[in-house]
Amino acid sequence: MIGKICIKLLGREAGWTCIIVDQVNDNFVLIDGNVKRRKCNLQHLEQTDKILDIKKGASTQEVLEAMKKAKLKVLTRKEKKEVKEKLEKIEKKDKEEK
Repeated sequence: MIGKICIKLLGREAGWTCIIVDQVNDNFVLIDGNVKRRKCNLQHLEQTDKILDIKKGASTQEVLEAMKKAKLKVLTRKEKKEVKEKLEKIEKKDKEEK
């Protein structure tokens, strides 16, 4: 079941593609991909026949890379404003030191 491509049926992310990363128990799994990484009820997912080659508990980055290799659409995530500003400050500081 790990790596199985699913589509969320309920919630704000309904219709979005996700990947099963871990099985919590008989009813719940951990999903990631084009959705926020979270525990989800299996009844809220439509499972497809396709399976990605990922390990149990794979990181979000590993899941997104596997989705790109499988030529699945990967939604871009917005960076938080604070993180973007910090990166710009660090880059500016590095340029000044050179």
